[in-house]
Amino acid sequence: MGDIVNVFALGGLDERGKCLTVVEINNDIFVLDCGLKFPNKTTPGIDFLIPNTSYIEKNKNRVKAYIITHAHDEQIGAIAFFYKLAPAPVYCTEATRVVIDNRSIFKNRRLKYDFHIVNATSNHIIANRKVCFFQTFHNSVDSFGVAIWTDQGFVVYTSEFIVDYDTRSANFKFDLPALGKISESPTLLLMTESLGANLDGYCSPHHKFTNIIKPYFNDAKGRIFVAAFWPNSYSLVEIINLAVENHKKIVFYDMATKEIVLGFKRCGAIILPEANLIDYQDVLRYPENELVFLMLGHGDTIFNKVQELCLRKNEDKRIFLTPEDTFLLCAPPGDNLEDHFSATVDELFKTQAKVVYLKKKDVAAMHARADDLKMVLSLLKPKYYLPVNGSYSQMLANAKLAVSMGIGLNYTNVFILDNGFKITFDGVNRPIAKPDKDIDISEILIDGLGVGDVSSGILDERNKLGYGGVVVISSTISKTKRQMITKPDCQMRGFVFVKDAEPILKQITNIYINEIADALNKAGGFDNAKVCDEIKDKITKSIRHNLKRDPMIVPVIIEID
Repeated sequence: MGDIVNVFALGGLDERGKCLTVVEINNDIFVLDCGLKFPNKTTPGIDFLIPNTSYIEKNKNRVKAYIITHAHDEQIGAIAFFYKLAPAPVYCTEATRVVIDNRSIFKNRRLKYDFHIVNATSNHIIANRKVCFFQTFHNSVDSFGVAIWTDQGFVVYTSEFIVDYDTRSANFKFDLPALGKISESPTLLLMTESLGANLDGYCSPHHKFTNIIKPYFNDAKGRIFVAAFWPNSYSLVEIINLAVENHKKIVFYDMATKEIVLGFKRCGAIILPEANLIDYQDVLRYPENELVFLMLGHGDTIFNKVQELCLRKNEDKRIFLTPEDTFLLCAPPGDNLEDHFSATVDELFKTQAKVVYLKKKDVAAMHARADDLKMVLSLLKPKYYLPVNGSYSQMLANAKLAVSMGIGLNYTNVFILDNGFKITFDGVNRPIAKPDKDIDISEILIDGLGVGDVSSGILDERNKLGYGGVVVISSTISKTKRQMITKPDCQMRGFVFVKDAEPILKQITNIYINEIADALNKAGGFDNAKVCDEIKDKITKSIRHNLKRDPMIVPVIIEID
């Protein structure tokens, strides 16, 4: 009997991030990427979200490998949580291992991973099955795609990539010959990213910002400060190359920056001559126009660092900005960081330093556009095609692109799926995608170090606090005397203007007093929780009716006997 292949996603379909694709071949499970998703305004107070772990945990004895294609949080951010529940060999490059070891998320989990370090282009036998890795070009060192052999052909997953032939670094290249070798055998299923599928042409060379910031390295009269996202390691290489070419001395702004850069340097992912590195203690020995202070961060941490420097709240008080300095903010913000980015730019200008900042429109995100995707599709000519990683509209654009190419793809063999929909390829029947009751795709919310301990009710309350404000009303009662001992104290925040507060305050207080009085005079005892629920319900309805607002209501009743 031939191989039975099942493919489904626990995350990454009709969403940005949280990438996790499961490939089941007979009894073996291969997990392709294991990422997180960052919160939005509907998930206040949440650090990040990860795919549901239950399916992998229930089938942990069948998991043969976690294959991590590159070191971005959307691909690696959930590995600690899955590995703890279902340990299995982790296949990744040395550069990706460095990132996993340096991320606080993983340090807090205190896990010892069974790393299998691979070259970005290499062939391996995993669970007695041929698995081919092929290097891709992305904004992460040594990223790769994967092809898993079945007797029906390869299952190919490109992850995120662009096509670029003009690079000076062996750590950033699209290995076309390696993919060409894979194309010599049939491709059963091809899965490619969709984040740039609705954009025409190639992504390259719009992803580079060297030419934008190069003049400032050439002409700066004083020190240069550069702030960047460290997961975007191609950007980091651009900055380092400019510093080396212009004979600058790089100074690490803090220990976190030093650990990251030297970790990449040790594994060969970054070429940084020792002659271009100096300790902060030695900066006075060099002219200021030879110094580049490198500041790296992740997500909003980079903006926090910059703002602290501007306000002189940074840990090392010897470092501060002057009007003679040039500050290059090479960290174009994502959608959830734009406000933070704008506030940071404002603080930078207040220092009177020369400020240059890159906006999203200045640097293209390194994701496959139409012509990048066409190249892979035309080379592999898959029997079936599955767009992954992107919104529904992006996946749809990817699917339409594939159908338009005239390579045998049409509505019967191109799939647009939701998370949890499983496709089965048995080599006999036409594959049909359908939901599987055993696959739970509900997201797990991570709040601090807690895993899944934030309920939808808590999120509703947080949203109410953010949009409607809060009303807290409290008093003390005596059940034996059947009376209220203290007058109600009502506090309102973020709910109503002070000048409008008096009428609504009286209304809320009257409801509170009447409900408690009725409950104290009823036979059968005083049920505190039940009375609070009644108060909350009536105050909520009253406010909705009169003010069309929906604040969070918190009644408190303190019993002294």
